[in-house]
Amino acid sequence: MRRVRVNSSAGKSVVITGGKLEDLTSFLPSSRLFIITDTNVRALYGDSFPPAEVLTIHPGEESKTLLVAGDLCYRLLAAGADRSSFILGFGGGVVCDITGLVASVYMRGVRHAFVSTTLLSQVDASIGGKTGVNLGHYKNMIGTFKQPEFVLCDHTLLSTLPDNEMLSGLGELLKHAVIADRELFSDISASLSAIFDRNPESLEDLIYRAVKIKAAIVRRDPLENGPRRVLNFGHTFGHVLETTYNIPHGIAVMEGMLIAAELSVWKGDLSQAEYRLLKSTLESAGVMNVHDLPEQIIRLITRDKKGESEAVNMVLLQSIGKAVVRKMQINELEAFTDYYIQQKG
Repeated sequence: MRRVRVNSSAGKSVVITGGKLEDLTSFLPSSRLFIITDTNVRALYGDSFPPAEVLTIHPGEESKTLLVAGDLCYRLLAAGADRSSFILGFGGGVVCDITGLVASVYMRGVRHAFVSTTLLSQVDASIGGKTGVNLGHYKNMIGTFKQPEFVLCDHTLLSTLPDNEMLSGLGELLKHAVIADRELFSDISASLSAIFDRNPESLEDLIYRAVKIKAAIVRRDPLENGPRRVLNFGHTFGHVLETTYNIPHGIAVMEGMLIAAELSVWKGDLSQAEYRLLKSTLESAGVMNVHDLPEQIIRLITRDKKGESEAVNMVLLQSIGKAVVRKMQINELEAFTDYYIQQKG
């Protein structure tokens, strides 16, 4: 069991990697406990939940709405939750996102934490204090920043994940390496079989190193005013692919990473050799750019939360392990997407 602290001006949090579910009660306060989870996780692990009022939502992205968040608040109120209560999100990225939002707004904020049950949430969604729900097709347009008091990552829980969910989590795991740690990228590339075999030793090491990367970035920029933007590598294009084609988040991010890397080459920031190295690793994992950019790509990007007036903050690569944020004018981005679509066609 190793701990990574995410202390910043936005709050204090600790991520416990390699922890065990049976350790959970030692981290919980004496406050009355409420658990938010989804039906799949409750069916798998409900017998292991600590004594609590359990509020269940449907699994999947369709639950990330203000309607569901509001309904959870009504259910908390009906169950007697007050400002002294404690909310535990028990699940993957969707559960963490919506639990964090509910905890940040219910009675103007109550304490909360997560038990993270997917690879994607253990390396990304549960860490850093971002909360959010979607607004129609637009990802995470409504949200807050609120740090969970702790995140428990029991890597043995990943044994129940289907391969597609492991692949989705691999997208965020690789993203952390690609933007900040070339050695981690190489180790992930060499450990793909172990990852999909759910090897706990390999997973513990790789997840711990990825969490340290994100924690260091969040400590520097808790509210995403500058350096934290590098964590959006692959997301500007990935969010569009995710909502257009209804594909898992991390897989869409990997496709978005390839497009962003090609944009980096087009801009002269990244060499062809580095692009090919990234592409070969993603293809070895089972991901290629199989989805076309929609015709309304620019409109969708400018509506994304990273758009600012006539420019968009794009995360580009200078090499594997080194990312840079560049503000691109819309007309320049249009020129690239036209080029990309023609090349793919």
